[in-house]
Amino acid sequence: MQITTRNKFLRQLGTVPSIGWILSGLLVLFIVIAPHFGSVDNFFNLIRQGAVLVIVASGMMVTITSGGIDLAVGSLIGLAGVTVGYTLRQGYPWPMAVIAGILVSSLAGLVSGLIIAKGRIFPFVVTFGMLFMARSTSLGLVQGGSIHIESDPFALINEGSFLFLPIPFWITLFVVLIILLLMKRTVFGRYIFSIGSDPVGASWMGINLDLYRIIVYILSGTLAGIAGVVLSSRVSTGNALLGQGTEFFAIAAVVIGGTPITGGRGSLAGAILGALVITVLQNGLTLLGLSSEKVSAIVGVTLMLGVIFAQSVYRGGFRGKK
Repeated sequence: MQITTRNKFLRQLGTVPSIGWILSGLLVLFIVIAPHFGSVDNFFNLIRQGAVLVIVASGMMVTITSGGIDLAVGSLIGLAGVTVGYTLRQGYPWPMAVIAGILVSSLAGLVSGLIIAKGRIFPFVVTFGMLFMARSTSLGLVQGGSIHIESDPFALINEGSFLFLPIPFWITLFVVLIILLLMKRTVFGRYIFSIGSDPVGASWMGINLDLYRIIVYILSGTLAGIAGVVLSSRVSTGNALLGQGTEFFAIAAVVIGGTPITGGRGSLAGAILGALVITVLQNGLTLLGLSSEKVSAIVGVTLMLGVIFAQSVYRGGFRGKK
């Protein structure tokens, strides 16, 4: 009886993704060596820091699974924050400013999706162009500077709490549940997997490739807008450079979480764990007193090795040959 129970436990441990073990190891390591890492205050700080990347990575997972990629999400984070600040400065109430910030990012996603689907242009090229378009628009609105956001209700998005947990946690949980529902319980998810695996076969099955590709980029843009609202609430600033580089962290989080860059297969849990690994790594290294340059270098090298390893494992590169 004891042996059976032990075997079941071991089998359950075997189902935990490798990225989950990496996250656990990092948490234990930094609790031991980094001052205040295990404190309650830092736990809440990790939630607030990780919310933005988890939200964006969730959308990136859907995009990559469909066979695409979205390099514009970082600039859309900045555009959403600038739009919020600009709208508040014009005297509009904060809920309207939040909606405006999210809608602007959704619109940018729609434009990208339309060009990709109807123009038959590679997603890399289109979203790379959208990155500069969105950033230029943001810089134009703030005239090359930034907008200080003075709104106590808006600040509560970051500073407030519900059931003892920060509001960004609940926003992130809501986003994750929506994505999980879409990918696991609706035809949308099945179609996205089919399109990413075999677009020609999906077309023969009667799936409207253009429609679902457009929806994917609207979804990615919308989630980037939500992340931009959360981030701008945390820093109380609308800045075009806010969120710069987040697109690459999101892609890395998705890939090291088990989603192949070629699409057709995706893991939401893996993307979330990958985002948390990046967040914990950045937070822990900062608490160790390392400079921002050293933190960036270590995180960059770690992610590069992680992506190479993840893709090699997916292709069977480390299985060994007889």
